[in-house]
Amino acid sequence: MNRIQSYSNYDFDRAAELREVDTKFREVSYIPIFKNDFFIITSALKDEVLMNIPLELASLTNQKYFLGVSNNKKIWCIDLSEIELSTIANFISYSKLLCVRDCFHLINEREASLLAYAKGITNWNNTHQFCNNCGSTTIREEKGHRRKCINNLCNSLHFPRINPAVIVLIEYKPKNGPPLCLLNMHEKEYGYMCSLFSGFSEIGESLEDTVKREMKEEVNLAVTNIEYIGSQPWSFPSSLMLGFSAKTESKNFTIDNKEIKKAQWFSANQINKMVQENKLVISKKDSISNYIIQLWIEKNS
Repeated sequence: MNRIQSYSNYDFDRAAELREVDTKFREVSYIPIFKNDFFIITSALKDEVLMNIPLELASLTNQKYFLGVSNNKKIWCIDLSEIELSTIANFISYSKLLCVRDCFHLINEREASLLAYAKGITNWNNTHQFCNNCGSTTIREEKGHRRKCINNLCNSLHFPRINPAVIVLIEYKPKNGPPLCLLNMHEKEYGYMCSLFSGFSEIGESLEDTVKREMKEEVNLAVTNIEYIGSQPWSFPSSLMLGFSAKTESKNFTIDNKEIKKAQWFSANQINKMVQENKLVISKKDSISNYIIQLWIEKNS
């Protein structure tokens, strides 16, 4: 399957060695973010995401976080949330604000990766203003990749954390007929959107343990033959999605009626038919759920 996992196609250097030193670069780019959204500019009836702002606007805040280096250019994200939109409008012309996922169709894979990275590091800094050890204020260090407690009796260092979560395609092979996969069904006005089953890892669990527990909790199925497929950074707000396939020997499932409202077995051809009839939509194209489902369909069609 010739697809790149969304939000993970980096072609630039994170340059961690530059986080503690000031190295001059001829070119610098500031990706602006405002309350977790990005600025959209419209030109020639085409929407584009604003990937840089004038230095005069960038100088109005010190909420800047270093992302890395690309083509000998330093790339930062800059949080303009504390500046009035009316002031921002004096420097840039924009038509609207959109979150990363809503502007995914406007950007290429590299830009999607940068915006997700920018959103994630900005969100982490904004939600870790205080020390979770003593409650004192923290200050930004390493250009936004570390925060330090200002309490001299504490001096705790805080680093960005990610929350690992598994996402699983469950397969059942009947004695006769094609393989089936169990999909999580979300009712929409046009029919259904389907996705996979997922959940966060808990303390003391391996990823395989998480797969088994989550599938038991959500659809009451025992699974075996757990195989890793791939991962996806998911900065919404701070997860790492780890994709798996697993097999079950039973077709009888029971949904939890909390997180899962409806589930259904499908063959690959049944999915294709319902999609063609506009009765079913596979989860959003930027998700690893879509990637894994499409991979399974190609294998079993």
